[in-house]
Amino acid sequence: MAKFKSLLLVTLLASLSTAIAESWKVQDINLIIAAPGGNKKAEHKLEYPNAVQDLTADSTDVFKFSFKIDNKEKPHQAMVVFQSQDEFQDEIMVAASVKSSGKGRFDLNFNKADAKFKYGTRKYAMTFLVGGPKIEEPYKYTLGNIEVKGPSNPTTRPARLHYQAQPEIHHQFRPDQKLINTAISGLFTFLVLTPFAVLFFFWSKLDIKFEPFQAITSKPFDLINAIVFFGSIAGIEFVFYSYWTHVTLFPVLQALGGLSVVAFISGRYVLSAVQTRRLQRTAGSAKKEL
Repeated sequence: MAKFKSLLLVTLLASLSTAIAESWKVQDINLIIAAPGGNKKAEHKLEYPNAVQDLTADSTDVFKFSFKIDNKEKPHQAMVVFQSQDEFQDEIMVAASVKSSGKGRFDLNFNKADAKFKYGTRKYAMTFLVGGPKIEEPYKYTLGNIEVKGPSNPTTRPARLHYQAQPEIHHQFRPDQKLINTAISGLFTFLVLTPFAVLFFFWSKLDIKFEPFQAITSKPFDLINAIVFFGSIAGIEFVFYSYWTHVTLFPVLQALGGLSVVAFISGRYVLSAVQTRRLQRTAGSAKKEL
């Protein structure tokens, strides 16, 4: 057991020392300022922590940057950050492409690059950054300063945004819709109900007798079932009306679920009672004929 603990401790210490010692190994850092025709105007081979000073470039020049990474892990990010040394502190990030061999580079044409390079002659601080997911500590190298001369017709810098409280917004809602005159709405209500009045009038002339319902009312239990059944039907109609006016869907489904069960059970008793009396009446008529 003691040997196992010793072995485990040695393994942990070895892995910890490896993790602490692991860092980015960058070499062959080369910086070139080239004219549009390709002629080199300046070339610097850098080695950490040396930096270049008083480097200048025209707006038509090309900034060429190359390096090599000796780590087995390919970096997730490799870029040079140009930060303007003025009140604006603009940052321009230029990413480099890194091959599987570890060699990386980019060519930056100031004339076709970010518009911030065209705001006039400005000095920038250059910082080289390398980072990846498996090495916690990123590689940071301050390359030095460079002054990029502005073009002959520099781009006008956008005005700086000033954030401040805006005037209060007062919402204006649409006025309520005017209702129709009470007399007119009453007239149309009367016209809608008129066909039902006519229908009940002609039914009264036909001398219809509701014998099944009269028979049901002769027994208290059947009468209660009939009242419950028709009450549940009326409740279902009221639920539908409520849904169309002000009630949402889920309360409607709950109410319909309960009323449907009541209507189903009471309706079976009512229909069975009506059918029983109908059969009894048919059998009584057959006996009289005999």
